Amino acid sequence: MQRRTHSTNGTNKHTSTNGHAKDHQHDRLDSYEHEKDHMVHSHMPFRHSHSHGDDGNGHSHSHSHGTENLVAAFEGAADKGSQITLIGLFSNVALTGAKGLAGWYMHSASLLADAGHSLSDLLGDFVTLFCWRYSRGRATERYPYGFAKFETLGTVTISLLLIGGAVGIGFHSFHLLVAALHETAETLQPGFLQQFLHALTALSLHLPVLGHVHAHTHAVDPNAAWFAAVSVLVKEWLYRITKKVADEERSPVLLANAIHHRSDAYSSLVAFFAILGTWLYPKLPLDPIGGLLVSFVILRQGVDLLADAWKDLTDASVSPRTLKSLYRSLQPLLAKSSSSSSIPELLDVQDLRARRAGSLMFVDLSVHVPATLTVQQTSILQEKVTATLKDAKKEIADVRIKFEPVNSDGF
Repeated sequence: MQRRTHSTNGTNKHTSTNGHAKDHQHDRLDSYEHEKDHMVHSHMPFRHSHSHGDDGNGHSHSHSHGTENLVAAFEGAADKGSQITLIGLFSNVALTGAKGLAGWYMHSASLLADAGHSLSDLLGDFVTLFCWRYSRGRATERYPYGFAKFETLGTVTISLLLIGGAVGIGFHSFHLLVAALHETAETLQPGFLQQFLHALTALSLHLPVLGHVHAHTHAVDPNAAWFAAVSVLVKEWLYRITKKVADEERSPVLLANAIHHRSDAYSSLVAFFAILGTWLYPKLPLDPIGGLLVSFVILRQGVDLLADAWKDLTDASVSPRTLKSLYRSLQPLLAKSSSSSSIPELLDVQDLRARRAGSLMFVDLSVHVPATLTVQQTSILQEKVTATLKDAKKEIADVRIKFEPVNSDGF
């Protein structure tokens, strides 16, 4: 639209009412275009916008935050990633409440630990939902490469939730184990074993206590095993359906959430056997031992997720296997293997590199081409190389190519 210029010195006179209305309309149009061109800033995908008048008298302030993305997800008008996360979220609400109450009233430390893990899984669902929707925002002037790394940030958050939950569960279960061993030591005859147990319980006094620990133990109700069994089935089902969507979308944050579901299934399985073992062998502190095993499983998965996310955040290269796959996809374009005369010659591929950003991949490479190629032929070859790489890896978002001309004598 052609921009009109308007005068602000007040010398224009209006000779009629109709003319005054037209000029006033043009002034408003000019003011709107000026605001649009100079004083508007936006942030995708939250679409946070401000507009300010030049004279300081007009002021408009509008917000359309990313919560509308979450509202769309809750209303069911969202993509598969959001929908599958919501299924896990509502399932975790039910499982956390059921296992928490059952573990408390049935005196099962491993089931309480499992409920704590489900709570961290519930928080992870919120993180996943937010980061998944955010990462799908369009690129902006400030974020020209898009928001894909918000998926990586979501993965980091989930991994920290796993690690923190594992540490809390581990300390809680350890103190319960020490309390059980202390009661066992009181029933033993004086000797080496009793001294060893007393020394172990004394050592635990120097460790931090996370949460409330009962000063005495209660008999575990074997019915708590039913809650753990149901949790195993539900969480394994959530893992499978979430991983399926994660593979389809090539999303690391959805995959991290799927692994979170699987770790919860493992912890529920350990809790199941710990409860039954404590019921069958009440003198053995199998229930707190089960809690410790659960904490180790969760801790390992959290550390693995954090290590993978750290590679994305630091722009580490993709795996050598992926690089070889990309290189192989370009082999048909090389001059010695290409039989199509419509495609310019590609002599060699050098310095092929690739990095990940969330679910996306960015590739750059150098290629040797004949020095006689025209600009148009080089453009055709660039499009062909880009299309070939994107066909090989659907997650590739951008390909940067550096052309190095080579004379017929090799220089």
